[in-house]
Formats: sequence, C-alpha cells, structure tokens
Amino acid sequence: MKSLFNTILVGFFYLLTVSVSYADTNQPVQKDSIIITFGDKTRLIIYGEDRKELEKLMQYDLNALLKDLGARLDTMQGETKIYFDELDGREYLKDTVKADQDKNYVRINLRGIRIKDGETEVTITTRGVDIKDGEERVRIGRNDDVYEQDSTERDTESEDIDEGITTIRKIRKFKSPRKGFNILIGLNAYAVNNPMGYNTDDYDLRPFGSRYVSLGFVKSATLARGKSAGLHLDFGLDVAWNNLMFEGNNTIVKGVNDVSFPVILNNEGRELDLRKSKLAVPYVNFSLMPTVSFPNSVVSYLSAGMYVGYRLGGYTKTKLGADGKKDRVRSNYYLNDFRYGAALELGIRNFPDLFVHYDINTLFQDNRGPEIRMINFGIRF
Repeated sequence: MKSLFNTILVGFFYLLTVSVSYADTNQPVQKDSIIITFGDKTRLIIYGEDRKELEKLMQYDLNALLKDLGARLDTMQGETKIYFDELDGREYLKDTVKADQDKNYVRINLRGIRIKDGETEVTITTRGVDIKDGEERVRIGRNDDVYEQDSTERDTESEDIDEGITTIRKIRKFKSPRKGFNILIGLNAYAVNNPMGYNTDDYDLRPFGSRYVSLGFVKSATLARGKSAGLHLDFGLDVAWNNLMFEGNNTIVKGVNDVSFPVILNNEGRELDLRKSKLAVPYVNFSLMPTVSFPNSVVSYLSAGMYVGYRLGGYTKTKLGADGKKDRVRSNYYLNDFRYGAALELGIRNFPDLFVHYDINTLFQDNRGPEIRMINFGIRF
C-alpha cells in the first residue's frame, strides 16, 4: 500500500507541474483541474477555480492526508461492498495539523476510537488495536488471544513485520509469580521428635498456637520460556520467626550442660496456670528456588529448592492466667546458630499459594536437648 501512496504523490506533483506550465504558455482558463487515472475504474480528481487555487495545495500536509487515507482503506472489508467517506481537506492545513499534533484528544465515531496522549496514539477498530509510540508501532490483530504483557519480559508466539508495523499475535506474561514482596503465615510442628531421655509431654506444642511468620523479598531470573511454561531461578531473602507454643504449664530453661522443661511453680511450690508459654526463635534466611510458571493453567507455578538461615537470637515468653503477668527471658537455649533445609511451594490461581519448609538439621545442639527437626507449612501472600 505504501508504494501505491508514493505513486499517487509522484503523479500528483507531475500533473500539477504540467498544468502550471500550460497555463503560462497559453491563454488563461477560468477553471483548472487535475485528473489522475489508476487503472480503468479509479480516478483522483483535484479541482480548482484557477492556478492560484491549485497553488494553495502546497499549504496542506499531504503526508498526513495520505496516512489517514490508508487507515480508512484498512477498515474497508470485502470487495463488493460500496464504501463512501469524505475527508475535510481543511483539517490538513499545515498549521492545523501541527496544532493537532500538539493536542491530546479522544475521538469516538462509527469507525472506532482514537486516543492521543503526547507521542502515543491508540486506534481501536473492529480489526483490532493499533498502538503508535513515537517511531514504534504495534498492531494486535482481531480474534487474537491477548495476554498480559510484562514491561521487561515478553514472549511473542508469531510476529509479522510489514512496512515497519509489528503485529503481535500472542503476548504472554513470563515472570516468576514469587517475584517481589512475600508474606508467609503458617504453623510449626515437629517433623522429627526423638526425646533423647526427655518426657515428650513436657515440650509438646499447641497445634494452632505454634505459628510461623516470614517477611521477605524475592528476585527472579528467567532461564527459559516456552509456549505454555517458563523456567525461573528465584533468589529470596527474608526474616522469619519460629514460635513454639508449649501445651502445658512448662517452659524451657537453660542449664549448665543442657536445657530442661520444668513446670513453673509459685512461692508456695504450687503449679502456676499459664495462659501462654512459648519459645521464639528468629532467623534471617536466604533461599534458592528454581520455579516453573504456568501462565494459562490452574496451577500458576511450582517451586522447589533449598534455604539456609542464621539465628538472630531467642527468648521465652510466659503469661500467667490469673493476673496476666508477663515474663520474658532472653537466651540462646543451646539452639543451633544455623538452619538449613528443603522448601516447596505450589501456586494455585485465584487462591493463596501453599508452602512447606523442612529443616534438615536439628533445632538444638547435639546432646543439649531433644533431637527435633522443625517443619513449617501454611500460605503465601
């Protein structure tokens, strides 16, 4: 179509030159016109009262006129339908066109919607969406499946380049769903519990009182992308708290060589009724998680990997049931300084994601307490 426009333009200026030369060498005529013939059935007629009227054509932006003409030809469908339209040439005066280029607008008519915002122009018709941003132009064709487009990572299934116009057939979003800020909320439990001479009743956990909380940030690198899945490598850094809420009126005490879990007594030697007794252990963790994402599936992603953490401290907190008196004691309680383990996450579309963390090493140092390996599970936001 571009070659047709160039032919029209060259032919137009050629005939204009002939007409002007004829008027100089012959007697002036009252009315001048230019007729450009294309084939046997197509004519372009330019009519003017005299030579001065024809010279006014130089005041118009013919490039803008031909561009809009091409856009209108694109909207014509079929070969037998009679199509009639009229262009107001006064809109293409160079001063007017320049003023329109500097003005933002929204135009709605029978042919579609046209929006201009700075250098960005969006045209929406029955044929699809045409987006022009400066020198770049993207066309999304009719009846194409259009998905979300990420600003940095884009997968194009088929791309046609025609006269500087890029037509994108399918756009898929391929970035890890875990990327960004993450909140994990769940529960703690003993995955492995070898008493090592201790009474397990003394350090049993309340099922719904022992909570796990993690706040962190994940960065991601895309390794591979396919038609229906993407492979990413996720790097995470978070701060997490293991809260071990004991079931009875016991607490943990650090002795000379190991820990014990005694019942708290009052001055009279009677057992106190505790509303709360817990051991809180905070960690800073680093994780490495290969992740497979599925943009168009019910399962949005599957992630499995490893994590390693460093303990930031530890403390016990007790709260009496009678008067609500609180007591907090800070100590390392012979806890291991490092933790490491395996992690698994499952993303389900339109539902909170699920996670499981399993500690491979023990909670306490060897021969300092019961042999315990922790497990955390819950949901990710």
